[in-house]
Amino acid sequence: MALLTAVLLTADVLEWWHLIPISLMTGSMFALHNPTSQAFAVDVVGRDRIISASSLNTGISMIATIAGPSAGAALLLLGFDIAFYVLAGLYALSAVMIYSVRTRHTSIPSGKNILTEIREGVQYAYRTPVIRCLLIVGMSAVFMGMNQPAIPVKVRDVLGLGEVGYGIMLGLNGVGSLIGAFVLFAVGTRVRKGYLLVFALLVMNGAVAMFALAPNVFLSGLAMVVMGLALSAWMISVPVLLQTTASEAMRGRVMSLYFMVLLTHHLGWLIGGAGIEAFGIQTTLFIGIAGGLTVAGTALIFTPALRKAR
Repeated sequence: MALLTAVLLTADVLEWWHLIPISLMTGSMFALHNPTSQAFAVDVVGRDRIISASSLNTGISMIATIAGPSAGAALLLLGFDIAFYVLAGLYALSAVMIYSVRTRHTSIPSGKNILTEIREGVQYAYRTPVIRCLLIVGMSAVFMGMNQPAIPVKVRDVLGLGEVGYGIMLGLNGVGSLIGAFVLFAVGTRVRKGYLLVFALLVMNGAVAMFALAPNVFLSGLAMVVMGLALSAWMISVPVLLQTTASEAMRGRVMSLYFMVLLTHHLGWLIGGAGIEAFGIQTTLFIGIAGGLTVAGTALIFTPALRKAR
């Protein structure tokens, strides 16, 4: 899709409506990429080192998130089509590198149709308490999504900052995620993953409350750093727990279910925006905190095996 966009730009025939099918196809590819890349990590490093591998992967992603916009802006000076050609080249290089990676086992097709495999995956997740709990915890992402529209509104209306200030706030969030990822990479084998998840939930919601109440730029920026730190702990602990709990045959299907649940995060953006219009920033953020803690907390309370997971 990046190459197609580049060609359309070079030919000067790109119309706005072209971006709709391109975006739909790109989103479909990411839907395949996310669970596959998580499951692939276990195939490469094994279950014992998965938390360190996931931490390193998250850290590298955060570096790309922080540095990517600057690199993209520099490429745009050469032309929009050049930026997409470079992106297409990077995707092609990544594909070649992944193809050359050796894994620990070879997948064997089950011979069943896709609907049967989906049904078996859902039944397996429901029958396995830890996985069922983790998917419920994942559903609380809809309340985390309510935070996102509040950030630019607070930056503009409360802190009095513009686009640069908003960019700095997002950058601080990325810095927090980067710090969290590399700390977990260093101490990953010594961390109990169940406790890590509880820590992430409590710290994340505490940081959101701090952001909601922060009266100035300093405290708001500090809250963004802490939110990023907690987010990295969340994004590492939940997939790792799912993969170390699921059987080999079900691991891919469980990860697909998780990323389907995680997409409720985007629904939270819509709910958060409507809430800010109706109730204001602070009330909306505290509604999100209450909802997230209720859903995730209830699941954790009734699943002691998850809290004790190593």
